[in-house]
Amino acid sequence: MTLYTFFGCLLFAYGPILSIFLLFIAPNAQYVLLTVSSAFFCLIALLISSVIWYFSKTNNYISIVYSIAIQEICRWGFYLMTRKAENGLNSISANPNSPLNKHVFSFVFGYGYALTNASVGYISLLVESIGPGVMMCPSCPQASLYFIYAITTTLFSLLHIGWMMIACEGYSEIPQKKGYLKVIWVILSHYGASFATTLNSSTSINYGCIASIFICLFIILVSLSIIIYSLKSKFKLLH
Repeated sequence: MTLYTFFGCLLFAYGPILSIFLLFIAPNAQYVLLTVSSAFFCLIALLISSVIWYFSKTNNYISIVYSIAIQEICRWGFYLMTRKAENGLNSISANPNSPLNKHVFSFVFGYGYALTNASVGYISLLVESIGPGVMMCPSCPQASLYFIYAITTTLFSLLHIGWMMIACEGYSEIPQKKGYLKVIWVILSHYGASFATTLNSSTSINYGCIASIFICLFIILVSLSIIIYSLKSKFKLLH
């Protein structure tokens, strides 16, 4: 594969999260620390999943089931930890009394998850692309596997940010019995998007990679709608 394609896939996969880091995360030391702590929890989840896969040698479908379950458990554990530190986080934030702090913090938490998943999930495939050969996508023979998974990496980066924002709000609303649907959406859509990526390697479904991309885009739009509705309700409280 040529260097032009390599750098194109590199920037396509990591460009959005790199831009978020440079424009939003990096200028604020608090956000950088929260990103690192969130990424650490995600890394633990991926490490546990990798150990289970190494000893069990399960197929892709089974590994998706337990790896997502572990990620969601770690997400919930991370929320419980940050909830205890919520007052301290608010006190050192730029706007200590803002009701939007929870959304901003959950965005940063989601960025840590997105950064870790993108780095672990795509970097090895990208390194292989430097070799002399080209791996074509089985379900879309006209496109290289490197390019398809670059798109998938970008979409999942956005998904993880959205999932964390929805999940954190859902967990905080569970005592009022209002957050269950949001938590259920995060879990089910996480499974749906992950299983959709298996269409990329399917040889029995024509243009499965396109279907996978559209499924992820649909989940992003629904998640974005949930987040926007929640933010609108917060702005109404402000006025």
